[in-house]
Amino acid sequence: MSTPTDISLQRRSTAEVVSDTLMRLIVDGDLKAGEPLRESSLAARLGISRNSLREGIRLLEQSRLVQYEVHRGAVVSSPTLADLDDLYRTRLMLESMAVQEIPSPEAVAAIDTAFEELKSAVDSKEVEPIVTADIALHQAIVGLLGSERLSSFYEQISKEMIFYFTVLSYTDEEYANPDEPILARHTEIVEAIRRGRRTEASELVTSHIMANFARLKEILQERIDGDEVG
Repeated sequence: MSTPTDISLQRRSTAEVVSDTLMRLIVDGDLKAGEPLRESSLAARLGISRNSLREGIRLLEQSRLVQYEVHRGAVVSSPTLADLDDLYRTRLMLESMAVQEIPSPEAVAAIDTAFEELKSAVDSKEVEPIVTADIALHQAIVGLLGSERLSSFYEQISKEMIFYFTVLSYTDEEYANPDEPILARHTEIVEAIRRGRRTEASELVTSHIMANFARLKEILQERIDGDEVG
């Protein structure tokens, strides 16, 4: 994937653009786990001010892709299998519980809207809109719980999910042929929710999340093994 070397000319010259660019560098491996984010060289590389870079880094902290260390400053986080396990156990608990609720018409409408947006994103065959729409659909599914606190909590952990979803999409090239790995799976889940088949929906959501988890675990383990060899 080509990464922009100068983002100062992009229309959205905001902290979000900076954080998105840094995230792509991390996902692509240009910025490696444990690597310090050196402000002067990165700002020059991206064609932005150091203040803009700092704002982008602060946004990345929310997704746990970047962390601050004493005497080193901001560094690229090193995701662990324990982190992945904790995140996916949390996802599984919330989403499997959500689809067992009797859905309100408003919640179903939100899922329908999110699903239509996912279909549009799939047509683009571009990673970022697909990942964004994928996570938004799962956010709408959690909305079945009717809890603002749980929805807000899921929104927070979804920032971590962006990294893992993007890694999976690039590694397996799901974006190039997204109908089977993405659209077909979510179509089954959404249809079960629409028809009130709560047990089926729970089984489908569980299968989908656990399949994602298993594949991501393989990918992360390969990265860990590669770092140890290197």
